[in-house]
Amino acid sequence: MMRRITIIFITLMIPALLSAQGEMLVLRKKGKVEKTFFKGSNIIFNAGFGMMQGNIYGFRNDSVFIISYDVRPVMTSLGITVYDTVSTYLNSFYYKDIIKIGREEKGWSWSASGASLFGGGTLLTLGGLATWIFAKKDTRYYARPGFVAVSAAAAGVGYLLMTGKGKKIIIGNKYTLEYIDPN
Repeated sequence: MMRRITIIFITLMIPALLSAQGEMLVLRKKGKVEKTFFKGSNIIFNAGFGMMQGNIYGFRNDSVFIISYDVRPVMTSLGITVYDTVSTYLNSFYYKDIIKIGREEKGWSWSASGASLFGGGTLLTLGGLATWIFAKKDTRYYARPGFVAVSAAAAGVGYLLMTGKGKKIIIGNKYTLEYIDPN
């Protein structure tokens, strides 16, 4: 009888002794859990010197260790370009230094479309202005003022789309970042 009680007691105590959950960062919006970041999670954040992206390597003493990969196109001996990991960087950050967290884009990338529109509009505007300088008026190479105005407007709209700020969560009044250590 004592043996059965011991087995039942040990069976009930094993889940309490084994910690199934490790350290994590919890992003809360007005007290409700918005997202959790565990070891191995991908995170995009700003700690005061620009946006960084990487995988969480681990946690220690309220610090988050991020491993980032430097992936670049490399030419092979056959003349084909492939992407290869050139190096990896291990950085550590105090979790309270994180001031913004980036959202992962789903679907259409408006900032990439804006960059294309900005580049094309700028190129067409510069080309139209160059024809005003180097071509004679009323020749077939002379750009019409409407063409240059529309090109400049396209570059402006592209710039606005490219620099949109809707993809970052600012840690502050509405959002809080919390470090949870189960030990």
